[in-house]
Amino acid sequence: MFGFRTTITLAVMAFVTALAALLILIQTRTFNLTTEQAASAYMDVASEKSLGRLQNQVSEIATLVRVLASSSSLADSAERTEVDRAISLFKVALHELPQLDSVYVAYDNGCWLQVRNVNQLNNEQRERLRASPEAAFNIHLIRPTANGALPMRRIFEDQQGDQLEQFDLWKYGYDARKRSWYRDTMQADRLLISSPYISFSIATPVITVSSPLRGTARGVIAADLKLDNFGDFVAAQRPGKRGIVLMFDSTGALIAHPELKQLVVNTMTHPSRPQLPAVKELDSGIVTAVLKGWNGSDRYEGSVRDEDDTNYLFRLKKFSLGHEVSGHMILLAAQDDFVPEIQKTHFIATILALISGICFIPGVWFFGSRMSRSLKEITVEAGKLQTMAAPNPLPVASYIKEIQELGTTVNLAQRAIWSFAHFVPKEIVRGLLDKSISTDLGGIRQEITIVFTDVRGFTTIAESADPDTLMRQASRYFTALTEAFLAEGGTVDKFIGDAVMVFWNAPHRQPDHVERACRAVLAGKKANEQLNKQFEAEGLPLFVTRFGIHVAEAVVGNLGSAERMEYTALGTAVNLASRLEGLNKEYGTSILVSEQVYSRAQHSFAFRSIDSVVAKGMTTETRVYELAEALP
Repeated sequence: MFGFRTTITLAVMAFVTALAALLILIQTRTFNLTTEQAASAYMDVASEKSLGRLQNQVSEIATLVRVLASSSSLADSAERTEVDRAISLFKVALHELPQLDSVYVAYDNGCWLQVRNVNQLNNEQRERLRASPEAAFNIHLIRPTANGALPMRRIFEDQQGDQLEQFDLWKYGYDARKRSWYRDTMQADRLLISSPYISFSIATPVITVSSPLRGTARGVIAADLKLDNFGDFVAAQRPGKRGIVLMFDSTGALIAHPELKQLVVNTMTHPSRPQLPAVKELDSGIVTAVLKGWNGSDRYEGSVRDEDDTNYLFRLKKFSLGHEVSGHMILLAAQDDFVPEIQKTHFIATILALISGICFIPGVWFFGSRMSRSLKEITVEAGKLQTMAAPNPLPVASYIKEIQELGTTVNLAQRAIWSFAHFVPKEIVRGLLDKSISTDLGGIRQEITIVFTDVRGFTTIAESADPDTLMRQASRYFTALTEAFLAEGGTVDKFIGDAVMVFWNAPHRQPDHVERACRAVLAGKKANEQLNKQFEAEGLPLFVTRFGIHVAEAVVGNLGSAERMEYTALGTAVNLASRLEGLNKEYGTSILVSEQVYSRAQHSFAFRSIDSVVAKGMTTETRVYELAEALP
């Protein structure tokens, strides 16, 4: 079995040798080829480059939008702020896909967040935004007020993310819910690609790719592809000096045109025409002549003469940008432009075919080595997906576009799984990756130990606390408790307001799960006490935690819908653990356990008998105990 470097070298050299021999043979017989064939070849190249670039750019944006639509950072909350993690996420997306103008998300409550890469704009476009020379990012944030108003905050930041300017536009009047990209996407409930239109804010043609959010929050994530630079690229691919390349979508809206910039200027100076003219409205003799003879078929080609009697070869072909989005490309090439090229081809191609066969060997060997090294690095990075290790700051780099994209994709997958593991217990994520945990709805009955926690008087604390300060304090509190629970192998099921639900013995078996839970609760209580000392020193309210522990059989598995589910536990055992936590309030205790926990852990921990009770919602009496400490 050959290595990748040897295989690609042998394969390419065999191909080059065969190609060189074939070229020599062909070139001796093709001197009399017509200029029509030369022009056709140039049109093929122009078509492949132009379509390939557009399709790749739209595909990359569509992939990004699909990923962001399922991101819990966006899809599980309709509240956005100036320090939102979504802003950093959007900045990464803008950096990875420089063809983007902006990325934005809107919700059905009127909230809207947009991040634009100002560095990708020209001077005229920056002036329209009134961006300072140091500005790298433009952030727009709309947060609905209690009376339904939609004030907008406009922020400019430098490359390091430091704020340069901020403007509050109280009566800006932008309601994303009334925009066609929002309404159409919500109605279709799938990813959509819009027709080209003029972006009013930067006065350039764009295409919007949008998708509904796939989470608990209703809304739409969207990204805009700028067409001005793409139009310049397409114009540079024209076949011959007088060639023309023109692209339009299925509605006739222009995607690329040699005079696209002038059409934009005309549009912006004529308010009665808020959009670019359709292709059939263009006043261009030769293009009009081609369109008149077109019957709407997917492919149409032939020749046509202009006013100067110059013969042009034309080709009109259909292309696709997605399952339901298509367009057409028109290529025109003047035959006279290719006469000199044919005269040179016979002599140059023969010499190059001989030289390339000799010189290609070291180049292919070096090329194969670089590709092999990059692929090995990507393989190593892909292996980290199973361990959920933190991703490298930068993906594996390569001069080969496909390998670069593969490295970027693997890096994005690493970031996605690594981020996912911060929202879902790692044991569950690991089980999903190795298929030890099913993704089907349903569960099994097994014994687990459940712990519920709650903060005494949290509602009162929340009413008087600053929301930002309270959120940071609660995060510190949850971090301390979670570390104690995870240290004993607990599965942190969910955070319910100020409460935490944790269980042991699932998804993986733990013979000593009762003892683990007791140790974890005692450690959590100690960590809570240490943290309260810090809170007191900082002038913050204390978080006094109450715990409830119970062990019994419960149904453990996937609960939810086919679109969204969670791994959790259900049953009377869960309810009783919650009730035990609540009984602490009546008895002035901190940690109450059931009789089943007491009987299983009394050899390792000190307990104090409290009472026999019928917990709320239960029908049978149970003895409750207070967990005091671990026995030496």
